Formats: sequence, C-alpha cells, structure tokens
Amino acid sequence: MHVIKTEICNFTVPGRAIPAVRMTQRTKFYGRAKRYMAYKNKVSWTARAEFKGEPTNKPVGIELNVYLNGGNQGDIDNYFKSIADALNKVVYQDDRQVKEMIGRKIEDENERIEVTVYEL
Repeated sequence: MHVIKTEICNFTVPGRAIPAVRMTQRTKFYGRAKRYMAYKNKVSWTARAEFKGEPTNKPVGIELNVYLNGGNQGDIDNYFKSIADALNKVVYQDDRQVKEMIGRKIEDENERIEVTVYEL
C-alpha cells in the first residue's frame, strides 16, 4: 500500500540538537532538564514562525536530519522525542498522531536539525 505524503511544515533549528531527558516535576528546573526545556521552546517557536495554520488532527510523519559535530551524541529516538513534544499544539494536536518517523544523524561542523512534518 502506497501512502501519499503531504508536507505541512519544513524548518531548520540552528545549533546543537538537544535530546529528550527523563525528568520529574521536581527536577525539571535543573541542569540537563532545564536545558532540554529551553531547547523544546526554541523548536516550538521556530516551527510557529514557519507554520501558519491550525494544528492538524490527521496522522503525521516526521523526518529529521540531525547534524552533529562530535562530542557526546544522544540516541536518535531521544532527538525524535524532543522534536515531537515541541510540536504538540503547534503543528499537530498531539504527538500520538505521529505514525511514521524517518531519521538520520549526520556528522557536520554546522550543527542543526532539519525537520519536515507531513500528513499521511
């Protein structure tokens, strides 16, 4: 079965991507969790600047290209989690709508993350 993909949002977040971290209500204002929350906000605002419509309620897919330059790199699924969480109520209603994920980690001096969201 061939699924038709309709792109609804495409944007680039400059700088080093931050993977999702585990946190509790008590620890979300400290250390890595605080840095992750700031990054999530950065992704949300970048998406808002590019996506002018109402959040879709249809099934979606996300394609990520994560460009990193050495250092301690997170697992690709945690990068997906940070992006999927950041796009809640911005591009789609809930990240449970994400039915497909395509991702790559690429070594590059110009650190960034390129995000494409499409309806299925």
